[in-house]
Amino acid sequence: MAAADVVSAKKLVENLQTDLRALSNEAKKKYPPVKEAAEAGILRIRTVVAKNKDIIPALIACSGEIMQPFLLGCDTKNLRIVQICLASIQRLIAKQALSQEAGSNVVNMLWNLMDCGIEDLKVLQTTLVLVTTSTVVRGNALARAIVICFRLHFSKDNTVSNTASAIVQQVVCTVFERVLAEDAANAAGAEDHSIHQNSLKTNSRLPPKSLRPCATDAYLLFQDLCQLVNAEHPTWLLGLTEMSRTFGLELLESILNSFPQVFLRHKEFSFLLKERVCPLVIKLFSPSLKHKQNLMSTGPLVGDKPYFPLNMRLLRVVSVLINKYYSILVTESEIFLSLLVKFLEGDKPMWQRILALEVLHKLCVQLKLLRCFCLSYDMKTHSTKIFANIVNALGSFIQSLFVHPVVERQSALPGVNSGKDGLNSSPGVVGGMSLGGGLTPQPAFAYKGVWIPLINVAATGSARPVFLEMLDKLEAPTVPDGYGLSIAFTCLLDVVRSVSTIVTSELEVEQRRKDQSGSKKMNGGTVLDRNDAVLEDVDPSLKSLWEELVNASWCGVLAALSLLLEACTDETGTESILKSLEVYASLCGKLGMTVARDAFITCLCKASLPPHYALTVLNIATPQNANILHKGHKRSISRDGLSSQQGQGSDGNANEPGDGRNQVVAVGTALPTIQGTQQGPVMLTAKNIQCMRAILSVAHCHGGILGTAWHMVLTTLQHLAWILGLKPSAGGSLKVSGAAETANSVITTAVMGELPILSAMLSRLFESSQYLDEVALHHLIDALCKLSTESMEIAYANKEPSLFAVAKLLETGLVNLSRVEVLWRPVTAHLLEVCQHNHGRTRDWGAEAITSLVKASLAYKFEPPLHENLKLQTMLLSPLQELSAIQHPDIRQRQLECVLQVLHNNGETLAHGWPLVLGVIGAVSDDQGDNLIRTAFKCFQLVTTDFLPIMPRYGLQICISVAAKFGLQKEELNISLTSVGLLWNISDYLYQNRVSISEGLVKEANLVEGTNDSSPNEAPVPPFDALWLTLYSKQADLCVDSRPAVRKSAGQTLFSTISAHGSLLQQTTWSTVLWHVLFPLLDKVKKLSGAAKQDKSDISGGANILIHHSRDTAEKQWAETKVLTLAGVARVFNTWRQQLILLGE
Repeated sequence: MAAADVVSAKKLVENLQTDLRALSNEAKKKYPPVKEAAEAGILRIRTVVAKNKDIIPALIACSGEIMQPFLLGCDTKNLRIVQICLASIQRLIAKQALSQEAGSNVVNMLWNLMDCGIEDLKVLQTTLVLVTTSTVVRGNALARAIVICFRLHFSKDNTVSNTASAIVQQVVCTVFERVLAEDAANAAGAEDHSIHQNSLKTNSRLPPKSLRPCATDAYLLFQDLCQLVNAEHPTWLLGLTEMSRTFGLELLESILNSFPQVFLRHKEFSFLLKERVCPLVIKLFSPSLKHKQNLMSTGPLVGDKPYFPLNMRLLRVVSVLINKYYSILVTESEIFLSLLVKFLEGDKPMWQRILALEVLHKLCVQLKLLRCFCLSYDMKTHSTKIFANIVNALGSFIQSLFVHPVVERQSALPGVNSGKDGLNSSPGVVGGMSLGGGLTPQPAFAYKGVWIPLINVAATGSARPVFLEMLDKLEAPTVPDGYGLSIAFTCLLDVVRSVSTIVTSELEVEQRRKDQSGSKKMNGGTVLDRNDAVLEDVDPSLKSLWEELVNASWCGVLAALSLLLEACTDETGTESILKSLEVYASLCGKLGMTVARDAFITCLCKASLPPHYALTVLNIATPQNANILHKGHKRSISRDGLSSQQGQGSDGNANEPGDGRNQVVAVGTALPTIQGTQQGPVMLTAKNIQCMRAILSVAHCHGGILGTAWHMVLTTLQHLAWILGLKPSAGGSLKVSGAAETANSVITTAVMGELPILSAMLSRLFESSQYLDEVALHHLIDALCKLSTESMEIAYANKEPSLFAVAKLLETGLVNLSRVEVLWRPVTAHLLEVCQHNHGRTRDWGAEAITSLVKASLAYKFEPPLHENLKLQTMLLSPLQELSAIQHPDIRQRQLECVLQVLHNNGETLAHGWPLVLGVIGAVSDDQGDNLIRTAFKCFQLVTTDFLPIMPRYGLQICISVAAKFGLQKEELNISLTSVGLLWNISDYLYQNRVSISEGLVKEANLVEGTNDSSPNEAPVPPFDALWLTLYSKQADLCVDSRPAVRKSAGQTLFSTISAHGSLLQQTTWSTVLWHVLFPLLDKVKKLSGAAKQDKSDISGGANILIHHSRDTAEKQWAETKVLTLAGVARVFNTWRQQLILLGE
């Protein structure tokens, strides 16, 4: 025995002896038997101490004898003696020096004292110590001890009653704590699960034999509490004649809340829950269900009026049952949840609706519970759609507050405060403030003349009930203004948070599992932006659960949030609504629920534009969320009914008092649409701008799931950009246009400061398209093309179009060059259409976009490099070539400027692109005007001076053709003459590099598309000779030009070239030169000179030039050409007669 225990035991012995002496002295006159018993007790204690080393066990053994004098003392009813005896008994109990029998005797003694009303507080104190210190009091003795406390609780003395109330709760908890201790001590031994429900039902008054002693006591106690609340007689707590229902329910709730382990571990206790507690709760709720409140009057219409203290405690019990026992009470929970939904209906008293809301809020913050509700009810075919009903009921409750402002509310508008401000009557509730000068307006919701303040009721993800904690109230308290709406609003936000967390966290788990199983990891983005690869591998039942969670709730969430968004006057409140809409839009998109996704996107887009304007622009009738309610829940008013009244003025809610968010911050002009243009200025509020930011955020963070909804998002952004005066600038970004374009535009300083930020956000949105997968990128491009097509149609109607879509197509293209194959064809095909438009600015931006893309793509570092990838280079240059088919001179000018820049910046790497580039340069025609021809020729001169050596050899033939084209054009004589000179330069280049060119041509023979001018029966011409033949034939064409100067220059060049470089031709090729070049030339000159006019008209081309008489008619000039040609041919024959003789006949 420890030294401390020895000291403690000796002290107990001394105290007992002192008490017995005091008792002996007090009783010696009036109560001799007590005096004798006390003296005998002293002797007995001395004997025990003398004989035993372990004093406490020895005292327990003879505790019956030691207790005797104290029990006799209490029987005397003498106050002083009773006090001494109770103090001494408490000492023995505290040191656990009582046997079970002695414990029972003490309980009997306390019962007698209670009956006589002596020392009630001491009796309570002794009972508490007796029950809580040890487990000697069990069974019927324990029941009597509990009854003592209960009966004293109903004492008329307030102090006794309140003390007894606290002690009852403590004693009841102790009974259940004993069960936990007993279970822990027997943890190794399995529970006896062989118990049958039938045996529990038949012997319901007797405890099940399968229970251990402490569990038996707890079982009988709980059973009796249920019976007492149900106004039945107890079977174990005998002698207990009365019990208030409210107190009984408090005890039941306390037990259920504190000891779920007991009920979940023991089937016998689970049975009590199902068979006793649940039916009892449902029965006690029935008056509340039948009761209806007339909305026009304050009094009830029928029978029993619901009683606040009872209802509140019942709902506390329901809250615990669903929270902690859902797993064993699935069916019962369905009934309770349906009741909660019913209590939210408009015909119930406001306090009752608030209580139900507080319980629902406690449930909505628990992810596991919501998941279980959906699994157990909404996904079962014949079950009530509980989760859907909860969400719809929240939405209906919110709407009803605006449609039928409730009588409990103090005022409809902040200016009409009735002085009796009930707002401070409950904790955590802030008073309404009138909007005086300089004060920040209180957060609130204002809709159609109804103003409801927004109160901070709880942090996100936690519930902080107020009415459920009012255990001391006997009457229903006044509901503070705005409290109901604030809880419903917070509850709705928590539903969104919970559903989102369930789906995203489980998706992330699946993603990690997929990654670990060795599959390729996804690129970037949150789980909601990944492609569908994860969803495809997910267990179908899990996917169905996610879909049902969203399906069951989206209609209700959208209906309520869209109304609240319209009514909200506070930036923070609006932000949380927008965030929730964004979260749901992304969830719906990720799960492939396009209708739901589009509905949320529509809501956001609608909120960012003025009411009437939105209806025109977004092509939407009043909201599409008509199917808000699922089966099983009646609504007081439909969302459509509310929406049809929306936006009676162009400023919607702008006149609501205290609504800072609806202050106009920007006025602009309406963007013309196909449907027509809105007359007059368009006004944007601070809330519209906030919603615009939200749309930008959705598109930026969740672009991967927008799909076809991109069109609506981009349409909205295009209109907002137009109204705010943001116009496209270089590279596709939007900038604030220099001056306001019309007198109607007014933009406040605050928004003016925000415009560069909005413009940057818009650019970041399209820059982030580089992280989209290919399908999502195609959706974005399709939407931009569709938007651009609409703008083109508007431009055809002679209205000023928006160039937003073209600018953003350019911006999207520029950031996605790394996967240019994916987007090049759709983007450039559309831009080519834009370039053909008859509206100047539209066409100009089309050309700007297409040329910028071509320049950027050619400068991009591809892998493998562009000059090694024929197919890709051809694809990138083809849009530039296709611009040649467009007749507008400004487009041709842009095209040629682009070619010039490409040559300067990327000429060295063009490789396979030369035929295309030369084709663009050579697309000259006389109707293009001298400016264009000059620009094109400038490009060509650059090619011939700098790039002939690095060009593929087959490109030389095209160069010759292009030079000839410039020679033949009639707009600029100087260019024609210079072209003839260029042909001479080319021939010189061919001669000097004959070996490398000849070898190169043989290698590229399969690529040469050159003319082989030999007849079918002649031998084929070698590639290098074919090049010379092309040169000669093109020069020959110039020899018969209508302008004498060109003819003369071309003739001299042709014959000089043949004379100088004829040695390079093979024998067989000479035949072709004669029959296909020289003889046809003589023939043509003969014909044309014969047909030349003899008069002097038009010889100088309309210019006032003096001409020598020997050349002053066309006939004379052609005669000169004839002479030169004959002389030239003769010179050729003379120079190369040796080769020509070998040709024979």
